[in-house]
Amino acid sequence: DREDNHGQHAGLFDYDYRWHLGDRFTVLSDGYFDFFSEGLRTASIGGVLSRPDTGRFYLGYRMIDGPISSHIVNAALSYKMSQKWIGILGSSFDLGDSGNIGQSLSLVRIGESLLIRMGVNYDESRDNFGVNLSIEPRFLANSRIARRTGVDIRPSGAYGFE
Repeated sequence: DREDNHGQHAGLFDYDYRWHLGDRFTVLSDGYFDFFSEGLRTASIGGVLSRPDTGRFYLGYRMIDGPISSHIVNAALSYKMSQKWIGILGSSFDLGDSGNIGQSLSLVRIGESLLIRMGVNYDESRDNFGVNLSIEPRFLANSRIARRTGVDIRPSGAYGFE
């Protein structure tokens, strides 16, 4: 039905692509396209360099076109500073008129039974400053913090008593 697609024969098209060039480097790309004249079109490309015991670095570019238009460079770094601490930095910059979008800084405390993430972020585009606190049990086999940082955090007791 042409009314469901704003008068176009085809509707939404999206993709998510990952190309693993070895054990530590991955090229990422995703996109989302509507075919009608005012539809959203977005695509990104980036690279992730990871070392599971140490951390992860991401650098990427995102193009947004449609109701809003933007060209954004994103960078993120997570680094395991010691057996008990992980540092996380992130930054976004619009290559257009907006300029600096914002930054974030977080520290994760790896405790015996909990992962505690404390952080701050600044969104210059909205002149907004925020504080974050996240507490996550460590008995989960695949924690959210471990997935987002790329640092391998084993469940409590995985290596016996700590």
